Amino acid sequence: MTDNKNIIEMNNVGIRYGQGPEILSDIKLSLPQGSFYFLTGQSGAGKTSLLSLMYLAQKPSRGQISVFNHNLNFTNRDQLASLRRRIGVVFQDFRLLDHLSAFDNVALPLRVSGMDEKEIKKRVTELLTWVELEEHMFDKTSILSGGEKQRVAIARSVINRPDLLLADEPTGNVDNIIAGKLMKLFVELNKLGTTVVIATHSDKIINDFKYPRLHLQNRGLHIYYPTDTSMFGGLNV
Repeated sequence: MTDNKNIIEMNNVGIRYGQGPEILSDIKLSLPQGSFYFLTGQSGAGKTSLLSLMYLAQKPSRGQISVFNHNLNFTNRDQLASLRRRIGVVFQDFRLLDHLSAFDNVALPLRVSGMDEKEIKKRVTELLTWVELEEHMFDKTSILSGGEKQRVAIARSVINRPDLLLADEPTGNVDNIIAGKLMKLFVELNKLGTTVVIATHSDKIINDFKYPRLHLQNRGLHIYYPTDTSMFGGLNV
């Protein structure tokens, strides 16, 4: 069991694909409830693999992971499904339902949870307006630009105010102005209690928002805080 103040705990976790070498080795991590971290590292360092472990898409090759106080070594399929519903994820490839409108994509998690349609309309309209998609609210996502799809995906991931939000390059397809606005959305969500982990290559975002970094290097994980000024600028993110 984890300390009940930690959303995720990893102990000596390793992951490999097939018979290849480990992508990540001996990962130790305690992710406190209500914290906000950037996840950095060179391309191929294992950021997406670490996120996939966090959102329960795959199991480690070795080691132990606990999420929301549940040891995943002793968690059945139904329990995993219940845990996943508490996690919001922003994928690099969006994973939208292209035959649905932006509104219906974002509304989907709320409809699955059984929320009243009047409240759904209020929440979804408000959020899509915040991310400047009010003019495309009822357009099918198949005709939206990459940046617009990115914003729909982000809105969908945060609409039900998850306990944990994991985002893989969430500002990679938008300009600096929209990126700043999206970051403020993540910050506000964090203030409401959501634990946030954002994988990014953006030096600007890291410098503008002074949160600690989980940095992957040489298959291991290192934590750097904004006060560690000697480390900033010297790491490839």
